[in-house]
Amino acid sequence: MVAGISRMHWRTFFFYNALGGMLWATAAVTVGYLLGGSLDLVERWAEDASLLLLGLVILGLAFYFSYRWVSRHQTEILLYAAAVLSYPPIARLISRYERQLAWLLRRLAPGQYLGLHLTVGLLAAAGCLWLFGGVAEDLLNNDPLVRFDQRLETLLHDRATPTLTAFFLVVTALGSLETIGLLGLVVSVVLGVRRQWLYLRTWLAALVGAFVLNQLLKELFARPRPYFEHPLLLEASYSFPSSHATLSLICYGMLAYFCVLALQTWRARTAVVFEVALLVLLIGFSRMYLGVHYFSDVVAGFASGGIWLSTLITASEILRRRSKMGTVEKK
Repeated sequence: MVAGISRMHWRTFFFYNALGGMLWATAAVTVGYLLGGSLDLVERWAEDASLLLLGLVILGLAFYFSYRWVSRHQTEILLYAAAVLSYPPIARLISRYERQLAWLLRRLAPGQYLGLHLTVGLLAAAGCLWLFGGVAEDLLNNDPLVRFDQRLETLLHDRATPTLTAFFLVVTALGSLETIGLLGLVVSVVLGVRRQWLYLRTWLAALVGAFVLNQLLKELFARPRPYFEHPLLLEASYSFPSSHATLSLICYGMLAYFCVLALQTWRARTAVVFEVALLVLLIGFSRMYLGVHYFSDVVAGFASGGIWLSTLITASEILRRRSKMGTVEKK
């Protein structure tokens, strides 16, 4: 289909299609021949944790190649964003409501220097709020999502292995209250020594707000945690939403925001964002694997954390840019 849309010549297509088919068939037969003598071992391994390991490998590769592409195509991404705005339906919409959009921009952004950050921040917060509301509604109405939660937890628990359990215990510790608290203290000291008071206030508001928000939501929904006869990890508090997911997204997301402001190159900023995203996703998955949270708990934790994180970053950007413009005006 892609070749046809691109109007590739049929001879070129036939050559590379046949070459790819021969290479694929040869590779498949070779792998099958080499593994044929160890079929029993492969079956036993596949019954345990192959799907989980494969999923982790695919996730890591996906983040790595996505990072490489984004880090090398900054110009193309900016051009694509400009092309989207110039797309005829969108351009007609902007032209039709030019006066209304200009009025909204003036209300949101005095001097037109806050429009982008406010817009992105509001959209991110609204999207996370919509996601949290949808998950919470499904939970309260006992929709199919609840049954999916239970089936997924049973599947993960049945495929648990000592090696994977040890790995995810380390990962989940990175999102624990003790780790977040220690990290919060260290970062607070560093920001205080550097007299970066705006960032320090934002950082403290992020941590305190995340803890208070999560505790209020847990008490509000009061959802029991998954139960297993032989649990991998014991937790006592309520399940919805996941505190590890909320705290890790806010804490590491705020650190990524600080790093993006401090770093100078697009490649370094992209690396930080992708690494933090991968870490937060692994922490969330570790809670499901260890059997202490449902899938919907983790999603709701990310959504609630995203609301608070986007709100704080938007507010910090407004204050930072306003202070920067005030300094320029004084000069």
